[in-house]
Amino acid sequence: MQTDFEQKVIAVRKVLEGRISRREGMRVLGCSPRTMRRYLQKFLAKGAEGLRDRRHSNNRKLSIKDEREIIRVKREGPWRSARKIGEILNLPLHRVTIWRVLVKHGVAHLNYKQIKPIQRFVAKAPNDLWQADIMGKVRFPKLGVMYLIATIDDHSRFILSGKWFRKQTKINVFRVWYHALCHYGLPKAMLQDRGSQYKAHRGQANYQYYAKLLGIKLVFANKARTKGKIERFWRFVQRDFVRENLEVSSVEELNRRFFVWQKWFNNLFPSNGLGMNNRTPGEVYHPSERRKDPRELRTMLVIEERRKVMRDSTISLYGHRYRVPPGYINCRIWVKIIGDKVIFEAMDKVIWKQRLKV
Repeated sequence: MQTDFEQKVIAVRKVLEGRISRREGMRVLGCSPRTMRRYLQKFLAKGAEGLRDRRHSNNRKLSIKDEREIIRVKREGPWRSARKIGEILNLPLHRVTIWRVLVKHGVAHLNYKQIKPIQRFVAKAPNDLWQADIMGKVRFPKLGVMYLIATIDDHSRFILSGKWFRKQTKINVFRVWYHALCHYGLPKAMLQDRGSQYKAHRGQANYQYYAKLLGIKLVFANKARTKGKIERFWRFVQRDFVRENLEVSSVEELNRRFFVWQKWFNNLFPSNGLGMNNRTPGEVYHPSERRKDPRELRTMLVIEERRKVMRDSTISLYGHRYRVPPGYINCRIWVKIIGDKVIFEAMDKVIWKQRLKV
């Protein structure tokens, strides 16, 4: 079996002796006109030794035969990765080089039968299961990094609540969840990941405490595939909403546009997802029969924090500064968060109210 060096010497000699044309020599060696010209110059100057590859790095030129072998092994085993193909053929090539060959011939993503098929599931009825998640770090040219926090119904894909924030804090997660509970009732269970906004590493997060108080079962996903519906929803949001609204210059305008888009998605967008049969989420979803009176919910779902008033008569709350009326510097006051409202209390009296900052 001839080595690459021997093939190169034979082809260059044939070109110089006129037995084959330069074009034929380029085809045999798989090289460009410039490379063939350089080969001829080196051979005339130093003979056959001038064609020897003297590079010390792990560099190996991929021959046409190598490419054919790579494609053959890939077609025989569509599941094989570029790394695995390199091991089977014992090719001293980087996996990226092999992957580029697969892409070049259109076989990089051949379909194959799963050994263990992916099991798809859908909740039996609306409100049996809600999915909650955070779509992280979407960069808007005029706004910077933004986060979309949303809750959807697993059975119908109906968007129960969604809003854009500058920070992915637990209070913002709670606000979106609180809005969904007030408008659509209580689900039987909630599915979310193990982020600190949802699950505390020690003790209980506010989210866990209030879910238990309301009788909502929490299911925590160990991998993104478990939250497949909301992960696919994120991809659709990026493609259909984000790219059309990158020029937005204020958070308020961004959320106003998203609210309009959300109405369109719920009521006009037909889905071919499992169990949807080309119906819109609004046609499939109905509010939960398990409901709490809004006043009772406001009483139950109150987040209380104690804060010290700074010298500039402000407090810090979840990454934002809030101004407090004069006369409370260095005092500790109670801060109650109810929905989108922040209530400041001192000596059992309400001293100030503000809107919760995004």
